[in-house]
Amino acid sequence: MFTPFQKAMLTLVVVGFAAVSVVTWARGSTTSAPAAVATDPAPPVLVLSQSAPPPGIIATGEASVRAAPGEAYLAFAVQAGGPVGTDVAGQLQTRVERLLAKARALGVQDGDIVLGPLQFQPQFTYDPGKGGQKVIAFNAYQQIAIECDEIDGMPALISELMKDDATSALSVRYSPSTEGPAYRIAREKAIADARAQAEVTAAAAGLKLGPAISITDIRPQPSPYGGAVTTGKFPVVGGPGFPPAEIDTYIRVQVQYSVEPRS
Repeated sequence: MFTPFQKAMLTLVVVGFAAVSVVTWARGSTTSAPAAVATDPAPPVLVLSQSAPPPGIIATGEASVRAAPGEAYLAFAVQAGGPVGTDVAGQLQTRVERLLAKARALGVQDGDIVLGPLQFQPQFTYDPGKGGQKVIAFNAYQQIAIECDEIDGMPALISELMKDDATSALSVRYSPSTEGPAYRIAREKAIADARAQAEVTAAAAGLKLGPAISITDIRPQPSPYGGAVTTGKFPVVGGPGFPPAEIDTYIRVQVQYSVEPRS
């Protein structure tokens, strides 16, 4: 009689011999089998990505409408300066607060005021004793932009700011209101222009143009009066001081349309 331990060892030995026999038989079968005959490869299967955009035509449209301005941005610079050791930053802050108090007195809200970054510019002189330049003073600047929804109050605001000797530069940028009729009409014309171009492309490809899938404003901001588009709310110094009669509302959109075969 075998003990349980001996029975277990005997079982492992038998299983091991069986596994070796199977592997040896499989290798022999593989060696003796004839070489497989080459066949034509299976044709490729087209797999469409689930994230791929739907087929369609993308067209760009643009339009411009002249109308009275509805909004304006007033930008001005505040300056302070003094020799080395002077609290130039404190002087600048005092002047900024003084000018903003005048603007608030005319009805400007804090939400319409944007404070630009501080800039410090050193002034040098040549020091023959040290054989190089030496900083003798600093000038500090800060730009401030005010968004004006009521253009009628612009002349009074400009006049009040220019009376203060802390104002070193002032400029105005006018734009149409995005809620006004000129902006809406220009956008509708730009979309119609895009569809007209897409119709030509679809006809040339023998397709039928479907409805719009997406509409993207390429440049939603309008061109400012009297110059090129500037980034941010700080326009280039210069330009008219009072509202012009009309400005251009320029809109450019990108529209994607669906397509389908012609019946």
